[in-house]
Amino acid sequence: MDVSPADIKLILSTLQDSEFDQAEVVIGDVRIAVARNGIALNAATAGAPATPAAVDPVVNTTPAAPVAPATPEPVAAAQAPSPAPTVSESAHTVTSPSVGVFWHASSPGAAPFVEVGQEVSAGDTIGIVEVMKLMNNVAADVDGVVTSIHVENAGSVEFGTPLVTIEPRA
Repeated sequence: MDVSPADIKLILSTLQDSEFDQAEVVIGDVRIAVARNGIALNAATAGAPATPAAVDPVVNTTPAAPVAPATPEPVAAAQAPSPAPTVSESAHTVTSPSVGVFWHASSPGAAPFVEVGQEVSAGDTIGIVEVMKLMNNVAADVDGVVTSIHVENAGSVEFGTPLVTIEPRA
């Protein structure tokens, strides 16, 4: 059984709405352990220092069976976010669909999916949000020109974080 980003959000919101400080959920071969308020997770994280979390829960997931790492390395020529230009009223901002890490390219050393000034069509991939080793493509919602990129490569994002602004074609 696969665990979707929506499942993870549900687990996190359930923990936040409860009086518990930690929880562990096992779905098939996926184990999700979450804790908040600086509570150290069980032996699976015994070697890692506990870091206090003010409001956001700490998520630790480990597969039941060993899995080869699938996290892409940051792109060598990391593209810095563009400065905030004046945004027209018609500009469209593509936001993160979930909490995770935003990647500009499909693999280390690969060209970024989009760059400032590049024309895109609705459905074109503008980046990837990685959640629990699952890579989720983020697509442009409109046809237009990319006017700014708001998140650095390998930057942490939350649900709704602005990723890219697109000026729609007239």
